[in-house]
Amino acid sequence: MRWKRFLAKYGSSMMAFMLAVIAGQIATAGCLYCYYQPKEPEGLKKFTRNK
Repeated sequence: MRWKRFLAKYGSSMMAFMLAVIAGQIATAGCLYCYYQPKEPEGLKKFTRNK
């Protein structure tokens, strides 16, 4: 009985918090993937220096 009252009162807040945490982890993983760049080639260094 106590658990039902507790979940009815705080259940939606706990679910929203968990959703925010999961979404934050997914967004962080996506940003790490997008910003990863391997070593840049020499041709690119010459191209940017000549501009």
